[in-house]
Amino acid sequence: MVIRIIIPCVLILFLNFYGLHAQISPNISLGSSITAGSNASLRSLSGDFAFGFYALQSSLYLVGVWFDRIPEKTLVWSANRDHPVEPGSSIQLTNAGELVLAYVNGSNLQIYSGAAASLGTMENNGDFVLRDNSSRILWQSFDSPTDTLLQGQFLVEGQMLYSNAKGISNYSTGEFKLEMQTDGNLVLSAYHYSDPGYWTTQTFADNVSLKFDHNASMYLVNGISDVIYSITMSTASPVEDYYHRATVEYHGNFQQYIYHKRNGSGWKRVWRAGNDPCFVTSICGINGMCTSSDNETVSCSCLPGYIPLDPSDVSKGCYQENVVNYCTDLSMRNFSMMVIEDADFPPDAYEGDLGQVRDVNVEGCKKAVMDDCYTWAASWVDSRCLKKRMPLLNARKSASTKGSVAFIKVPNKKSEPGLPTKRKNFNTRVLLAIGLIISAAFALLFGALALYYHPAIRNVLKRKKPPNAKTIGINFREFTFQELHKATNGFTNILGRGASGRVYSGSLTLEDMKIDIAVKELKKGTEKSEKEFTTELKVIGRTHHRNLVRLLGFCVENDQRLLVYELMPNGTLSQFLFKEGERPTWLQRSDMALEIARGLHYLHEECEAQIIHCDIKPENVLLDVNYTAKIADFGLSKLLDKQQTRTDTNVRGTIGYMAPEWLRMAPITSKVDVYSFGVILLEIICGRRHIEPSRVEEESEKDDLILSNWVLSCVISGKLEMVVGHDPEVLSDFKRFERMALVGLWCIHPDPILRPSMKKVTQMLEGTMEVGIPPQVNDYV
Repeated sequence: MVIRIIIPCVLILFLNFYGLHAQISPNISLGSSITAGSNASLRSLSGDFAFGFYALQSSLYLVGVWFDRIPEKTLVWSANRDHPVEPGSSIQLTNAGELVLAYVNGSNLQIYSGAAASLGTMENNGDFVLRDNSSRILWQSFDSPTDTLLQGQFLVEGQMLYSNAKGISNYSTGEFKLEMQTDGNLVLSAYHYSDPGYWTTQTFADNVSLKFDHNASMYLVNGISDVIYSITMSTASPVEDYYHRATVEYHGNFQQYIYHKRNGSGWKRVWRAGNDPCFVTSICGINGMCTSSDNETVSCSCLPGYIPLDPSDVSKGCYQENVVNYCTDLSMRNFSMMVIEDADFPPDAYEGDLGQVRDVNVEGCKKAVMDDCYTWAASWVDSRCLKKRMPLLNARKSASTKGSVAFIKVPNKKSEPGLPTKRKNFNTRVLLAIGLIISAAFALLFGALALYYHPAIRNVLKRKKPPNAKTIGINFREFTFQELHKATNGFTNILGRGASGRVYSGSLTLEDMKIDIAVKELKKGTEKSEKEFTTELKVIGRTHHRNLVRLLGFCVENDQRLLVYELMPNGTLSQFLFKEGERPTWLQRSDMALEIARGLHYLHEECEAQIIHCDIKPENVLLDVNYTAKIADFGLSKLLDKQQTRTDTNVRGTIGYMAPEWLRMAPITSKVDVYSFGVILLEIICGRRHIEPSRVEEESEKDDLILSNWVLSCVISGKLEMVVGHDPEVLSDFKRFERMALVGLWCIHPDPILRPSMKKVTQMLEGTMEVGIPPQVNDYV
């Protein structure tokens, strides 16, 4: 009888003991660890969530939290999304109370390293929490969200959600973010493109937070918990029968989902920020087009004339198959016009529209694009023609673009040799007329040749002498070709190549002093090079300034045309700024900016005749032995008489540094140089190029495609320090950086009348004149 009583009791105790040890604990204690690949995890008491190593398709692991009861095992938080670990890595709560991810190779990632924690717990709401001995919360995953919010979670001021790079196949940081800004505005944006936001709440208040409450409603609350903006209401009832999450998806939309706990078969979307998936900025990258026929799925393709950067993933963007300069010969139509019905490029000031033509029909818009060599594409929307420059972003074809028309220039492909041509039938009269025209042409040609080689004519031609110092009107030294041949060691030391010819280094003895020289050889036999040659001589002959490259002399012998400069041993500003390795110091960069400004001020206002450089860019600024910046390459310069303030001229300069008035064929003033200087100024103080398409592939919040747009966006949002957050030297002199950035924005204003003169620019950089708020900032505030 006793045995019958004892045995069941022992069995019950054994089963309870076994059950306790088989159950997955929600806690991790000091000295404990979880190993990747062991299938061990911490499970919440409800069983809904788990913390541990989340297995990826690549056989690597993320430290994370996921929904554990559903087949999808949806990940909602990760500590190392950009750095997955190999099997055998471990997550440890050390005896010192730190949460550490230990990689197989021996390196560590500190997830938490504050006051000593004594226990880690996987809570029922999906929050992984570290507590001290008094159960006070020291750290929680809810405070460092990745792409998802759960019920009871806040997104507080300054916090962000970042999309995944590629759905469930790549959980690393993606292209889109939802930010609870410090000004109270909730913004969804493509942050790589300095995007001001394609979805915003337009709420501006202090201490605002996004709350996803226990009733599955989302709204914004202020510092005293008052609801100031409702986003979603409860979407399913009873609420407790469903799992809930709100996620920034990898396609850039912010969406809320539910999943029935008992008989659910997948996540069901109940709300989304944008109903048109193509409304997301740059969803298909540079030069890509987003297509959505059902407002659900997204298809990316390249615009006509472009091919994918990555054939396996078109959404990374595209590049031009045949690179063409549409402005080289305005009389040629070296492109065809592609018309795409029910498509557009959404207008946005940050994307750099080249302007718009109002009250125009489709054909009028097409003509406007064809006639403007600097316009690459356009949209016709509501009788307006919106012209676009490079890079082309946000091309879309969806339900919201019905009735719009998109235009894009596609370069003509060069005809391949050897292809058979189709014969055309000509009648006899046409052939006879062609024969007569050809015969007459030959007769004229032979007559002209006979005259040209007649002795009398040859004698007259011989009288024409090449230009010399007197005829040009300067007093530089005129070198012989033999002197320069010897000085440059037979023209073997090439410094570089320009559009008009090569540059060689060498040394000469002048007035018993040996000096290093740079010899610029202009290409032979072209009218443009001869014109550039005489222009450089005339221009530089009138200039004497420490921030302009000094011309020592020239050589004109037969068809040889050479210019002799003082050698700039430290190369171009471009090489100095953008070389790999150590960044130039802030003091060097700020001094160079001021030196270039002083050189331009001299050209514009202190010369005998005003000189417009027309091609200011980092490649045309050289550095001497002391790294003093000096403006060079006057080949494109335009002289003005004292009475003149503007001139009509052909399109000149370099794309990216050219003022908008070049594109409008408007009269040119010295303000084109001011615009170019503004671009260079921003490049100098920020230490990067104005336009860098390669940055699209980089995963850094601070990298944006168009520098001036990014700086303007940061000024508008009051976050200018983001531009130089990586540079403590600049941050320590932030007031000066801010002043220079504002000067740069003033210089690149689209209206030349509103740009300051170089005299005022110099004074503002020196700090002797107050810098006001640029008009562009007020336009968007």
